Parts: sequence; C-alpha cells; structure tokens
Amino acid sequence: MVPYELNALIATDELITVVAAELPLARVTRLSHGLALIPMTDELHNALQHPSTAPDYDFKRFPSGFALRIAGWSKAAQIAFAEIDAEHPAGRRAALWYDGRITLGPLTPADGAPLDRILHALGAPAAALSELAAALASLVAAEPPDA
Repeated sequence: MVPYELNALIATDELITVVAAELPLARVTRLSHGLALIPMTDELHNALQHPSTAPDYDFKRFPSGFALRIAGWSKAAQIAFAEIDAEHPAGRRAALWYDGRITLGPLTPADGAPLDRILHALGAPAAALSELAAALASLVAAEPPDA
C-alpha cells in the first residue's frame, strides 16, 4: 500500500472560489457535481496558524484557530474539512460546518464512511459518491509529499 494523506476543505465550487481568494497559498482542485477542494499543504497550514483556544477536533493537520475561519465561511454555505489516507480511504475524520457551527461530525470510520457522508451532505448524488471518492484518492496519489 502506497502511503498517502489528504487533508482538505471541500465545498461547492462557488464557496471554494471565495475561500481561495482569501488564502493566496490555496490550490483549488475542481471536482465533479459542482464541488471543489483546497488541500491543506504544509505551506498553507503554517500560514494559517495563529494562537487560539478554538478546538482542532482531533484532525491531524488543522491549523490552530482554523475552526473559527471555517465557521465564518460556513455562514455563506456548507463547508467540510476531511482527512483521508491509505489506511482510511473512505475518510479518517470529517466534519461539516454550516451557519457558523458543526452540523455533521466530526465523523470517524466508526460512524460509517465519513467522506461519503460529507459528500452526500454537500449535495453529491448517491450514485456519484464512489466516483468522487475515487477522484479524491487519485488526487492524493498525485500530491507532493508536503501536501
């Protein structure tokens, strides 16, 4: 098994475009069904770190204080943060924010497939969930080691 890890914001293409405009280091990847993501690279993670007592929800690569920014973006539309890796291709941990708070999760594999549940909540049709999950896995395989 090739080791990989992807930590990313996932939302509608429209919201991800707004988020990326606020984060100059963000690299947007467009997905099908009107969704897009921004991978949490080391560079982006380091740029977003700031002292905060906001929770990290046990995500591996979640900048200090980032929950406050996600909550702000979620006032416009739903936005998720998800982690997948070789050991957990259906998601290691995922959460969905809307209207300033977490509305789903944080989910773990014990809750079912976290990534499928998040993608479904973001509006991906059930038939497309495996296609989107495969696209995310292929992105992970193509990411440089610091991503």
